[in-house]
Amino acid sequence: MVKQWVSYFLLTHACLTLSFASFGQDQQPMIRTIKIGDSTFQIIQEYGNVDDKILFINVHEDEHTSIESVHEHAQNSPVHFVRIGHLKTRRLDFSLQGKQYSVDPNRIYTRKGRRLTLKDGGKFSFKAAKQVRNFADEVLSYLNDKDIIIAMHNNTDVNYSIKSYLPSGDESQNTKDVYVNPEMDADDFIYTTDQEFFDKLKAKNVNVILQDNSKYVNDGSLSVYCGQKGIRYINIEAQLGHFDEQLFLIKEVLSIL
Repeated sequence: MVKQWVSYFLLTHACLTLSFASFGQDQQPMIRTIKIGDSTFQIIQEYGNVDDKILFINVHEDEHTSIESVHEHAQNSPVHFVRIGHLKTRRLDFSLQGKQYSVDPNRIYTRKGRRLTLKDGGKFSFKAAKQVRNFADEVLSYLNDKDIIIAMHNNTDVNYSIKSYLPSGDESQNTKDVYVNPEMDADDFIYTTDQEFFDKLKAKNVNVILQDNSKYVNDGSLSVYCGQKGIRYINIEAQLGHFDEQLFLIKEVLSIL
């Protein structure tokens, strides 16, 4: 009996060690090359495990503080992280049949959003919209079987903050509820589609916004897509350069999940 228990313990310990190793910081990223028209981009999977039920995602490679904060957190507590790789710019520029197009990769997850972001980029065509939809579908495939999506974003110290979601703000139409902690920087906040998450973060005295999932502006963003599909979504937003603040918000979010 003792030998059986010892064998069981050693086998279990070995399995746990292998499992931990698969989450280790030395794990090599998995990189897929995806084309939009004649141009190529990357979808990069880092850390964690594809079977994780929580997915971290970054779609704007120029928002480097959000990427760096996930990397730092993952050194001790690996998470499943997917991001779009391009030229460290906000928009994705691509060519199709000799013509140039541009889209915001956080505005491509609905048909209306794709049309608007292509027009904002200077040119719309149905062929280009189809190419962008195919790319959006590739990104969305990583959301399959996930319970919670955590998007990572940065802003700049101009124009956009949690104040944008107050009744007089530019984003008020998207807002069902908002809680502002006056002691926090207005640029550092959480945005969620989920009432439970909003309530828990408010109780922790964290800047937080609850999306109105019925009266939102359809801009094609990932939060809109998740609101439409009933997917639990959180955006961890911080001012570019607010590394410690964004790392703090990651830990606060994970503490309620």
